[in-house]
Amino acid sequence: MARVELLEQGELYFLYTPRVRPGGALPLTLDDASIRLRDVQRLYIVLRPTGKVAYRRILVGRKRMPDPQRRQRFWAEIERVGRSAAAILQDLHRFEYDTKTRGRRVQPAAKAAGEGVYTLLRHESHAHFTYRLIDPAPPGQVQHALGILPRASYIAAAFNPEAPPRLGRRPPDVAAPPSALREKFGDNRFAPLDPDLLDVEGLELVLIGTSGTARQETGIEPRR
Repeated sequence: MARVELLEQGELYFLYTPRVRPGGALPLTLDDASIRLRDVQRLYIVLRPTGKVAYRRILVGRKRMPDPQRRQRFWAEIERVGRSAAAILQDLHRFEYDTKTRGRRVQPAAKAAGEGVYTLLRHESHAHFTYRLIDPAPPGQVQHALGILPRASYIAAAFNPEAPPRLGRRPPDVAAPPSALREKFGDNRFAPLDPDLLDVEGLELVLIGTSGTARQETGIEPRR
């Protein structure tokens, strides 16, 4: 087996925000046993690395996790990085706002969708992001709707913020990276994900599902 390097491990949380509601509508209560993807506004992954005072909130672009069996490839974005859970969750509470065309709108508060552990591994020339779900066990309908599996492994890469933006996408809102981060990309559009890159707010990521388990592919499985 090729050499595998453990870059980071820690706790992982899945959160989702229910879709925006009209102001004055009946309170939206999503049954924890049953949701549909159209009920979901956004899906987030929160990472809390071991041995480091940091929390990272990652927005998953398709509102569900990529399907490893189909080798789906989804984009994500590091939205917030902070030193406390409150710092990265402060804008996920319930709030109301007014629009010119649709009147009063309500954004419900974020809800928990799962808790587990993760590892970030360097394997040959690429990085693997793997997780193992601990709660709920086994996964229920909510997790099924969001593509959250008992175990999953993804090839994970960061998109060079200085490369031309992808078709139809705005340039990423990322401060000019220091030279140490520039060296990770060189002239390439992508670089294997690592802990330093995970601390860059606004950085875009790509997650590619892999059909094998973390143990099968790297010999290492996330553990608490």
